Amino acid sequence: MPIPPARTPDAIATLTLAHLERVVAIDSQSDEASTTLPTTEGQRRLADYLAGLYERLGATVERDTFANVLAWFPGRGALADRAPVAFLVHLDTARGTRAVPSLHVVPRWDGSRVAFPKNKAIQVDIATYPEAAVFLGQDLVHGPGDAPFGLDDKLGLAECLATAELLAEQPEVDHPPLVFVARPDEEVGRHEAVVALAETFAKRGVRFGYTVDGILPFEVNVENFNAAMVSVTFPSRPYRDMPGVAVIARIGGVNTHGATAKAEGHRAAPRLAAEWLAAVDPADAAFTGFVSNALRDCDALVHLRVAPGAGERVRAALEAVMAPHLPRGASWSLTTGEAPDDGAAEDMLAWINGFYASTPGFTLPCEDSAGRDGYSHPFRARPVDEGLRLDLRLRDFDADGLLRRIAHVIELAGDLGVEVQHQYVNMGPRLAAHPELVAHARAAAAAVGAPAVVAPIRGGTGVDPFLDAGVPVANLGTGYFAPESEKELTSRQTMAQHVSWLFALVQIL
Repeated sequence: MPIPPARTPDAIATLTLAHLERVVAIDSQSDEASTTLPTTEGQRRLADYLAGLYERLGATVERDTFANVLAWFPGRGALADRAPVAFLVHLDTARGTRAVPSLHVVPRWDGSRVAFPKNKAIQVDIATYPEAAVFLGQDLVHGPGDAPFGLDDKLGLAECLATAELLAEQPEVDHPPLVFVARPDEEVGRHEAVVALAETFAKRGVRFGYTVDGILPFEVNVENFNAAMVSVTFPSRPYRDMPGVAVIARIGGVNTHGATAKAEGHRAAPRLAAEWLAAVDPADAAFTGFVSNALRDCDALVHLRVAPGAGERVRAALEAVMAPHLPRGASWSLTTGEAPDDGAAEDMLAWINGFYASTPGFTLPCEDSAGRDGYSHPFRARPVDEGLRLDLRLRDFDADGLLRRIAHVIELAGDLGVEVQHQYVNMGPRLAAHPELVAHARAAAAAVGAPAVVAPIRGGTGVDPFLDAGVPVANLGTGYFAPESEKELTSRQTMAQHVSWLFALVQIL
């Protein structure tokens, strides 16, 4: 049996929370529009902090120009001569994440509504989110509620830091050579930053590794989505000439990660606005503009021309569309203001309604998708020189299934301009030859009294370059709720359990 940590679970929780608060205070969100690597200087600042901390814990730290941090710890005892094993996290957080100086703790949560100090509207309780019941009776840890604070993947980072610190305190614990890695720009898919890292692993004899980047408590992932983004451009055209008032609608969607969209009741502004269009009499309003928020894809500004006397009907239609989603964080407002004069917005919203009404034989909305089901998700739209570009995320665990989803969008687009960008592939076929990755993780979980759950991850893990280099890498859960959402939370007990899991795992390896 593995040797347990010398610290008590409560002390481990305190240690991990302290690490988490230090790293979430550093703004390291990535920027897909940047041409640099890393895409933001905040990632370099976080890398500097980690390098200093790992050096104080006794690691030999290596850096590169991309801000990769490699903290090498020599093997100990009976396992000293084994091949090195890697544990990887990513430095960056998603666009729209906000650094916070401290976190809030709710002792012994009873399932009642969580009081987010900067967001009185959202309702996080067991009745609204039954999936959060795994944290009942535990000490919840959450942010202010006005933006995500970065549990993806700073929770995994904090758990790795706490594990390294506990190992430094207990030299009697045998383990193979370990390398704790923090890499940049996972959220924006910049594989260039890890190609050389993967080659280093292969040359240095790293046998295998784990990304510590999953969501659910004690989950083990050896499959992920195949992914693509498809963009459809709706050409500019004169809007329907309609006398009336120019109106601006601010639509706030329900902000979630696509992985947990069904559990959290996701809604993006393109779908909400399309439902509003369908509910409005064309004689009452013309939709003349749409632009997604640069930091929150689920939000948007929608511009209209509202006919004289139709204002209350148009407002009532929007209120009816938005009402079911308000408890989960949706919002809306209407004001008068100048509006663009482009009928492309109306064409796009009508197309979205047709898209959701189509019957291709597979699930379309991410908010209807769970488990091994994929999705096709219109998530944002922005003006471009030619008109209005709608971006869709396509996800499927089956490679042929992803191709069918792409073909479905192309068919519905007809003569419209379409661009396809392939993003990442399912790691499952290449990890099938390495069942030991699951076996080790399960044995370690059993050692700390927790059942490991083997499930596909409903996203990507950025491990393709490692698999290409012959280094199999699976993914481990970190234990939290509502990734990349202002509602995200974890618990002190869950953090302590996951650090104990990693502490056992390095010995079982």
